[in-house]
Amino acid sequence: LLVWGARTRSTSRDWRYLNVRRLVSYLADSIRQSSTWAVFEPNDDRLWATLRHSTTSFLTDQWRQGALLGRTPDEAFYVICDNTNNTPTTIDDGKVICDIGIAPVRPAEFVHFTITQIAGEPGKGS
Repeated sequence: LLVWGARTRSTSRDWRYLNVRRLVSYLADSIRQSSTWAVFEPNDDRLWATLRHSTTSFLTDQWRQGALLGRTPDEAFYVICDNTNNTPTTIDDGKVICDIGIAPVRPAEFVHFTITQIAGEPGKGS
């Protein structure tokens, strides 16, 4: 089998393009590595706010560089890290949950041009 261009073999629309997979892997690894300090902090509102802020700053930079689609950062991504996804049960389990959604830029796989020659129009040409 030969894979052409920027597509993967996935049938899922979300994972169809190679650049989307690479972007998500890069973002996940970067966020995971930059938040290792969080394991030593109390699992409370202050930690959640700090995680939201650092993740939002990082994703805003990615949006400014053109990796995320949207006219504003709010259209390009969201970060949820509060008591809605960090319930007492997850806190007791020693977990911090940060839900992140992104709108990656999809490639322009096929570029179509139509060229029309207009001949014989008055005022045009020689």
